[in-house]
Amino acid sequence: MAPRISDEEKEARREHLLESALECFSAKGYYASTVDDIVRYSNLSKGSVYNYFKSKEEIFIHLLQKKRQEMVEELTIKLAKIDSPLEKLKYWIREDIPYSLEKKKFMRVHVEFWLYSTDSPEVQHILVERFDDMFGLTKEIIEQGQKIGEIKPDIDAEAASSMFWSLHDGIWLHAVIGYDETKLEASIKEMESVLITYLTANA
Repeated sequence: MAPRISDEEKEARREHLLESALECFSAKGYYASTVDDIVRYSNLSKGSVYNYFKSKEEIFIHLLQKKRQEMVEELTIKLAKIDSPLEKLKYWIREDIPYSLEKKKFMRVHVEFWLYSTDSPEVQHILVERFDDMFGLTKEIIEQGQKIGEIKPDIDAEAASSMFWSLHDGIWLHAVIGYDETKLEASIKEMESVLITYLTANA
């Protein structure tokens, strides 16, 4: 009879499997990856994987939910420590500098989420929820800036938020296709300059 493991150990294994899946998907891509690949990355048995997840798709969806929750919580905590709405936006933009290997892994898998959402209503729903959360937070920061005079009052906060995310997601796509990292960081800084000028010129 196999020894019983504690709830803490079960959760640790589940987390390990999700992080192993992230490594696997970022290296091979979602469509090319198999459960056997995830097993090799995790160094656990195939049976162990199926104790926690029914399929590769279920692993993918749980990974998306996990990363979405972590990202929102971490960003919300960090932004709450910054008083100025403009500085909050600058911090958010600069989060992708320096451009680390860890960020690159997550960016690639996130773009896979975008692509896979056309085949999976569940993934699409999670992505829409995530975007609504992030878009709403961006709009709220811009509106706060307008109230205290940091941002022009005649700016359409919704349109400005759309601009923010169009620039941000475009940079992420460049990152995934292997765009030169030095140029990528320069693009991020230029995004900051363009956005802040747009929001504050003659504010």
